[in-house]
Amino acid sequence: MYYQYDGSFPGFLSVVYQAYHDGTSHVEKIENKRAGSSLFGNEKIITSNIDHASSVINSFHQKCGSIAAHTLYYAFMAEQPEREMILFYYICTAFRHIGTLSVCRRDPWIQQVEKWSLKTSNECQRILGLLRFNELAAGMLYAIIKPDYNIVPLIAGHFTNRLPAEEWAIHDIHRHIAAYYDKKTLLITEITEPKHNLDYSKDEQKFRQMWCQYYRSIAIKERENPRLRRSFMPEKYWPYLTEMTADQTLQN
Repeated sequence: MYYQYDGSFPGFLSVVYQAYHDGTSHVEKIENKRAGSSLFGNEKIITSNIDHASSVINSFHQKCGSIAAHTLYYAFMAEQPEREMILFYYICTAFRHIGTLSVCRRDPWIQQVEKWSLKTSNECQRILGLLRFNELAAGMLYAIIKPDYNIVPLIAGHFTNRLPAEEWAIHDIHRHIAAYYDKKTLLITEITEPKHNLDYSKDEQKFRQMWCQYYRSIAIKERENPRLRRSFMPEKYWPYLTEMTADQTLQN
């Protein structure tokens, strides 16, 4: 049986729910609907069902543990090609080896899932230290990122806790999604028509200059190590770092 879903994590879990209902031995392929119809024309389109998804993840968390559930979610958010069948195998293996999944870590598929999860987790930690907010004219804090993995839903909770009294948005310009917090509710939303010419606050340029001055003042010229800096601050993130774009002029 070929299963198709909407590409979301709840959608994938809904497929897992249906696959266990149909019989896991009948699962031949799980793919995003955007991949198109299968060559055999016997695909089964599964609609995302929050109740079914919750049932699967809650059972998985309860029986297989929080670490396994965390690994599954972060590996999914790595958005790797052909991830679905490998993640489905991971789920089935974890359910078969409840409490003893660690003994299966020599399995190359299990190792692959853990590697994906680790890559996503590492980028989350890196972005938490590199993300820079800018103040817009309306007072909202706005940050642009372009991560390798789908981490916006994973880091949003951190900023909800750190900035509970602020209105802010974190925009993933690669996936056209954003986490938006209005001081009360956190929302993950699609950005279909991003605004390119943003109106920044009158004080934003001053804040940027102060931050760049601080960045330069704490630097020790004799101890400059470009290679080490790139290891902690990869160049792919530089276009979105205030201190690395000091010469850019904000539009007010």
